[in-house]
Amino acid sequence: MRVVFLLLLIFRPSSVPAEESWWQFLGPDGNGHTNATDLPLEWTDHDNVAWKTPIHDRCWSSPVISGNQIWLTTATTDGHGLFAVCIDRSTGRVLHDRQIFDVEEPQKISSENTYATPTPVIEQGRVFLHFGTYGTACLDTKSGDTIWTRRDLTCDHEANAGPASSPTIIGGNVIVHVDGRDVQYIIALDKATGSTVWKTPRSYDYLTVPVHMRKAYGMPGIAPRGDGIQLVSSVAQGVYAYDIKGRELWRVRHKGW
Repeated sequence: MRVVFLLLLIFRPSSVPAEESWWQFLGPDGNGHTNATDLPLEWTDHDNVAWKTPIHDRCWSSPVISGNQIWLTTATTDGHGLFAVCIDRSTGRVLHDRQIFDVEEPQKISSENTYATPTPVIEQGRVFLHFGTYGTACLDTKSGDTIWTRRDLTCDHEANAGPASSPTIIGGNVIVHVDGRDVQYIIALDKATGSTVWKTPRSYDYLTVPVHMRKAYGMPGIAPRGDGIQLVSSVAQGVYAYDIKGRELWRVRHKGW
């Protein structure tokens, strides 16, 4: 069994307010930026570390933070067990450790990837977990109980590749990329129920593309458009933009490699 560690760097109490939410991959704006100040510039295994907590099995997902909770996913090396773990932000104590999905026949992946690579998204009272083709779930952050699951957003993750695309939240919806070798689309799920609000296939004909050049791993990004916003998807063979109802606004194709 491989073990990873979750570490919290020590900082002044005023550096990162407890109410600040690092709610998705790459932070609030999806660009890796934070307004935190007075953070340490150097650390070792012991210096500037407040606590260190071992996390079982193997994962590449990033932690997300809301209030005093830190959530992340992990998975067995063989992909048969998929888990959600919640850590107390102040102490490093494990609050919840729940197995969310059993997978009977996981696709083979490279040793350079994991079955828990997509990063969750979190908001007050709810955390949304995505494991690519193996399942998507919403949990109650207080009890750790499962509120809803979806296991039909399946795709061929490509030989030895595995899942990697992280979700985001727009308004009342969780937005997910499903870009495999067989299907390619973007989908919005109702946060409360997990039901499909809209689903938009990629408009390019991927049947004209070699099968090993169809897979993508991106997270939907948000960019301004006039007085509103647009969803920007970086995918195989191009970049797409959509309005918040899933209507394609534009696309730019690149040759790929």
